[in-house]
Formats: sequence, structure tokens, C-alpha cells
Amino acid sequence: MIKSIVRLFRYLFAIYIALVFFFCLYSFGDTGINLSEYIFGIRADRVAHFIMFFPYPISAWLALKGSLRKLFPEFPQIIVLLSGFGLAFIAETLQKLNPARESDLFDLAANFIAIISGTLVIFVFRKFIDNVWPDRLQ
Repeated sequence: MIKSIVRLFRYLFAIYIALVFFFCLYSFGDTGINLSEYIFGIRADRVAHFIMFFPYPISAWLALKGSLRKLFPEFPQIIVLLSGFGLAFIAETLQKLNPARESDLFDLAANFIAIISGTLVIFVFRKFIDNVWPDRLQ
């Protein structure tokens, strides 16, 4: 049972990563979705980037915290942060290579801010997360 829970978190994390790449590379031009509008004074596409990348650190932590703590015992959360930056950079670079999409430094900044925010959630709520999904599950 415990291993199946860990496996479930890992599968969900893999699905999440696949969805991030899908949404970063799919052209929404034919859908009628207009991401150039503003929400609370912020362009909607930047809000979408924030929402898309915010769960990365939390889901990575839940899926991989046992392995991260073994490989990087001092600062496993920093590895989550850096890998999130890498994911955001790769996704934005792939957008730049896709002629149907545009790459924007502000989108990359929204990705980074979301990853930083999600990592802060791990730092602040780490004890709660570890009590809900204890290390013995890893």
C-alpha cells in the first residue's frame, strides 16, 4: 500500500510534467482563447504561466522527496527549485523553437516566480506535508 501511494505520486508528477509541455507547446490560436487580455492588471498569459508552474515544486516534493533526501541530504528543496528553473527554461526555449508560439522573458519570469512561490510553500509547510505524507511512505 505504501509503495503504491509513492508510485501514484510519481505517476501524477509525470502526468503533470507532460501537461506542462503540452500547454507550453500547443497553439491555442484556433480555440478562441485570448490570453492577451488582462486580469487584475496582469496579462492573462502570465497568470496562466504562474498557475501552470506553481504546482511543480509541491508535486516534485511529494513524488521525489525520499530520493532527494538520500541524494542531496543537505538541501533537497534547493534541488527542487533548480530543477523547476530548468523545466521553465526548457519549456520557454521550446516555445521559442515552435513557430506557432512566442517566447517572452516576462513569461519566463512568471514561471520562475511561480516556482519560487511553490518552493516557499514547501519550506513553510514542510512539517505539515511530512505529517500528511510522512517520510516512511518514501
